[in-house]
Amino acid sequence: MTPELISIPTTDSTFRRFVSHAVARSQPGSPEDLERRLRRTYPRVIVRERGLAGEVPAWYVYRDGVWRAPDRESWWTDPDVPRVEANADGWIEHVNPAAAGLLGLEQASAEPRHFTDFVVPGGLDDAVALFEIVQATGSLEATLVLRPTTGDSIAVDLRVSARPDGIVGIFKLAGDVDVPPTQPVSSPPEQIDFVPATDAAFRAYAARSLARMPEPTADGLALRLRRLYPHAQVDATADGWIVRRDRDTGNRGADEWWHAADLPLVRYDALGLILEANDAAAAFFGRSLIGLHWQDFVTAGSTDEVEVMLSILGLLGAAESRFRIPRGDGDLLEFDSYTVVEGDRFSSVFRPATPVAALSG
Repeated sequence: MTPELISIPTTDSTFRRFVSHAVARSQPGSPEDLERRLRRTYPRVIVRERGLAGEVPAWYVYRDGVWRAPDRESWWTDPDVPRVEANADGWIEHVNPAAAGLLGLEQASAEPRHFTDFVVPGGLDDAVALFEIVQATGSLEATLVLRPTTGDSIAVDLRVSARPDGIVGIFKLAGDVDVPPTQPVSSPPEQIDFVPATDAAFRAYAARSLARMPEPTADGLALRLRRLYPHAQVDATADGWIVRRDRDTGNRGADEWWHAADLPLVRYDALGLILEANDAAAAFFGRSLIGLHWQDFVTAGSTDEVEVMLSILGLLGAAESRFRIPRGDGDLLEFDSYTVVEGDRFSSVFRPATPVAALSG
């Protein structure tokens, strides 16, 4: 007997229709089968069976893994969050700078892009079905996994609204979401190598992320790292994992570039409050810095990670690393940094990351 499907939240008609579509297509034989199927698109989904004697079998399908109160943060009203507009056929017509950076798109490029360009492998049919459902219901609120043109999967909190000539999607990076593993791993390998080996901040951040994962996987670790390190890769080998900070693994050399004169310089406290910034720093980041916090500048969805990194830097005392934040004009700036900690004060100098400083992806 086909079980009754109870989707939660009950107010999400788009999710309810998508669950029905997935059941009709895959005919799952157990709650676990349906959960694996749905997690291709909704990575937080949990399916639980209600087994009460004398009642029709029912499966509870939790969109967010648990019951959640409505999101009252209203982050989607921020004009600077990533925004994408697509026509009724799914072709992307406009992206703002933040969305262009996260999706790996160049604002000036005339190359047409379809929303299916950002679907994770194996999720094409589900993505098409969800697009059609959104057009019918008028809205979508979900946490999904996207695949930018760089090939790096990212988890996002997404809100979509339909309009007569297409859809508008607003999103931010989602925290603590894993790409569903194809082969579950109960524990990380004994050998984990980091590239570059000299980036102690990256290594510490990876170790912290790994320690918080209930079921460590290479894909899950990479997804978490990309909240601060957008090009992070975790490659599984016969000997263990290789955790790479950058797609470009070329050796830049231990040239101690931070000793150069006239570099952009910023001084700030343990809360991220910027106390001093030279003229080179203001020009580098394209905005006034003094009196603001680093949390004011990071990509939406990464705010909490600033405090984590400040704590790591405070323990290390000094570290070279690479980060990415929006410039004053909205374009994403990727840069190398070298930070020295003295008491509760931090001093960082910067240089553009190679091959370019202002990235579109």
